[in-house]
Amino acid sequence: MRRVDHIYKNVKSTLFTQIPLFLLGFLIRRVFIVTLGEQYLGLNGLFTNILSMLSVAELGVGTSITFSLYKPVAEGDKEKVKSLMRLYRRAYTVIGILILVVGASLTPFLDFFVKEMPRDIEHVQLIYLLNVLDSGISYFFSYKASLLFADQKRYVETYIRTVSKCAFHILQLIVLIFTRNYILYVLCMVGSSVVTNVWISLSADKAYPYLREKDVQPLQASDKADIKRNVSAMMFHRLGDVAVYGTDNILMAKFVSLAAVGLYSNYLLITDTLHRIINKVYSDIMASMGNLNAMEGADAKERAFRNQIFFSTWIFGFCVVCLYHLYNPFITLWLGEAYLFPQSTVAIIVFNFYITAMRKPVMNTKDAMGLFRQDRFVPLFEVPINFIVSIVLAKPLGILGILIGTAASTLLVPFWVQPIVLYRFGLGRSPVEYFVRYFVYAGVVVAACGLTGLACMGMPGGFLGFLGRGVACVVVPNCFFLLVYHRTEEFHYLIGVAKRLLRKITKRRTD
Repeated sequence: MRRVDHIYKNVKSTLFTQIPLFLLGFLIRRVFIVTLGEQYLGLNGLFTNILSMLSVAELGVGTSITFSLYKPVAEGDKEKVKSLMRLYRRAYTVIGILILVVGASLTPFLDFFVKEMPRDIEHVQLIYLLNVLDSGISYFFSYKASLLFADQKRYVETYIRTVSKCAFHILQLIVLIFTRNYILYVLCMVGSSVVTNVWISLSADKAYPYLREKDVQPLQASDKADIKRNVSAMMFHRLGDVAVYGTDNILMAKFVSLAAVGLYSNYLLITDTLHRIINKVYSDIMASMGNLNAMEGADAKERAFRNQIFFSTWIFGFCVVCLYHLYNPFITLWLGEAYLFPQSTVAIIVFNFYITAMRKPVMNTKDAMGLFRQDRFVPLFEVPINFIVSIVLAKPLGILGILIGTAASTLLVPFWVQPIVLYRFGLGRSPVEYFVRYFVYAGVVVAACGLTGLACMGMPGGFLGFLGRGVACVVVPNCFFLLVYHRTEEFHYLIGVAKRLLRKITKRRTD
């Protein structure tokens, strides 16, 4: 099967399976707020961030071993795949135990993370421990999903997660409506993790029966040394990702309030949904990039990367326009005006979304090429900048100041360093062209956002106004992008891919 075919199958499963999860997620959030209130919502967001900090224990083991799987999977080397998967299982067992132990040990110190812990929430420590269990238990099963990923069959995992999560989301809705019991709600979350990961594990065993074989050869010393070097480098990257993107709720709870975390989590639900789709789509592309890196030359890699950048700027630029103009109108309809942020705060949320999303092509290609070590010290500068700027600005600006800290740490360090590393060590070219393209593309997005704002002027509030803005957000930026980019090589390449996929869909329907 060609790489485009694999990407099509994986991306199709991602997009179509995310729709029911997307709708159920917003319905659950609405019912959650009505039945339990803002304080529980803030507590839920705080615990999510605390546990995301514990995920640094993963140390990039998954990314490093998945990279090592690309070549043996592409070559059909089952013995080496078996050896790598055994190492993966042992590593993730240790990590799962570590997260459970360290997470549980933080229980007596929960008050430290909150400016003022609400006294009307009962059994806070039990709720936290259940969240720790949910976070740690998945490591004992989820490692087998990496083989599906390396074999460009992520769609199998996607379908399983969708079916399982939809079932448990419906169960959570029933629990919220009829019991209003947050502990039962979290227990449903734990049950979902167990069922989903066991199901994926069994499916991987069925697809790759040789995984159950007992005669597993030890990895060669050179392979172990490569993985060790990559893990030591990825450790820094994991630390940076967690410290920059996984601490906003903790800082808000500490320096603003738990209720502020609840308000922010409503906005975050929307961007997290988009990021989840983005991450899955780029994971699917990364599997094909890993295969391409193992089999093709430098020119093919550079063209693939350029096409990724163009695809990203169109998709993420469109998302930016929609988020900026529809965020508050949507939340007004969904939850009410009491849950709104000022447009200035919305702007920095959208800005952070864009600069984070636009890093995906760079990180995707860099990881697929195994370039883990060259920029491993970036977080040593990125993390202090994030904390210093966030803490300094938190008092005068509140949530806005913390979000500015996140943006500053990204723009001042990884925004520049990671593309330079990719071009110098991976593509063997000057990164100047990348930065020129980036800023030109960003300027086009800003212009599209401004034109859409003009089209939205004078529109009424309420549902009809939201629909009108939605139409403007779909039509104006895409027509503008088409006008600007229709003569570019990258546009014609994507049109060619779209035509091949359309022919594939049409052929399947007529067969």
